[in-house]
Amino acid sequence: MPPKTKPPITVTVCGGGNGAHCCIGYIGAKHPEFVVNVLTTRPEKWSSTRRLKVTTRTSSWAHKGDIVGAINIVSSDPEDVIPSSDVVLVAAPSHVHGTILKRCAAHLKAGALIGTIFAQGGFDWIVKDAIGQVGMDKIQGVFGLQNIPWICKVTKYGEESRILGPKKHLKVVASPVEITDQCANLVESLFDIPCTKLPNFLNVTLTPSNQIIHPARYVAIFHDFKFGETTYSIDELEKRKGLTLYEDFDALSAEYLAHLDNELQTIKIALCLHYPQLDLSEVQPIKERIIKGYGDDIADTSSLLSVMCTNKGYVGCGTPLTKTPDGRYTPNFGCRLYWEDVPYGLCILKGLAEMLGNIPTPTINKMIYWHQEHMGKEFLSQDGTLNPLLLPETGAPVRYGLHTLDEVVKNCIPKNMRRFKPPTVGLLSKM
Repeated sequence: MPPKTKPPITVTVCGGGNGAHCCIGYIGAKHPEFVVNVLTTRPEKWSSTRRLKVTTRTSSWAHKGDIVGAINIVSSDPEDVIPSSDVVLVAAPSHVHGTILKRCAAHLKAGALIGTIFAQGGFDWIVKDAIGQVGMDKIQGVFGLQNIPWICKVTKYGEESRILGPKKHLKVVASPVEITDQCANLVESLFDIPCTKLPNFLNVTLTPSNQIIHPARYVAIFHDFKFGETTYSIDELEKRKGLTLYEDFDALSAEYLAHLDNELQTIKIALCLHYPQLDLSEVQPIKERIIKGYGDDIADTSSLLSVMCTNKGYVGCGTPLTKTPDGRYTPNFGCRLYWEDVPYGLCILKGLAEMLGNIPTPTINKMIYWHQEHMGKEFLSQDGTLNPLLLPETGAPVRYGLHTLDEVVKNCIPKNMRRFKPPTVGLLSKM
């Protein structure tokens, strides 16, 4: 008798942005090992050939040439794609993860895995909130990547995308922790990139690379911007090194980023002082994280500034701008640099800082204040605390019913080590 072949694994990619396109094309090229469905709000925009091309030219994967993936079903209706899905892979900004998963909740397959290519923003909290305990009991578990597999961009919607900078390795986290090996093996087979296993989801929630890089960079470029008054010409933007997010990274951007990272590291240290059994070893400084992620793609690793502006993987990422009727430019207030990075990045860090006894976060505060002024929101009140009325629009722990530190770290510590006690008085004064 011929050997039995394994049935294909059906992966439904949820999203239609840059990362989703590359996932769909790359994984779809692995047919028949994988069958790819697409859940998107714009199915009519996708190619009728059910093919998606991924180009790799100029990247360190140029030797792979063009990659063409097959698509099984494209739909905007979860009922068409989710019931058959062994893996539901969310490839969309953090601030829409909950909305997507709530639509999928009633259709989940027993034993399915729910994952994301970008688990920052408290993805494990989001999944449980979106699908409820009934859904959590039905699925096998949750997994996510600390960062997306590549810097990438859509070149023709629904038909073609481009990989600019692939990671040298990926970091995978899972809950329950017992399925981490399985999820790491799955991710390696999906993306052909070696995986490191992370001890728990807090290691990802506390390493929001984009959510500290982007605010630092945007404020450095547009620090003098006044809503309704200021516009910029291309020449003015070029003089202030503001046309690209990374290649033109300047000293002020690096200074803001370093201060944000220092405040993040203070939050990590405080958590570890409260819970010595909590493994946050992967919450490393931003410079070290980027170097490990991109390796030889970085020409100069001598400083944070040089790491940011000599990284081949960052080449080609323009600054999000909006063109005015008179041909000038303003910041793009509708981009994810606002609606993901602030409520699902900085507000999470701020929420944890408050739970830890109001650790000072002057730079985090500065970044939230600057961005929220243009968003028409008040995530951070004038007294420097999170606005309770807008907590439901953020990823702060209390939004998900996590009101104590014990509740935040519970699922991040092995069961046999969950011996909590009240924090020592004056703990933060020792930092």
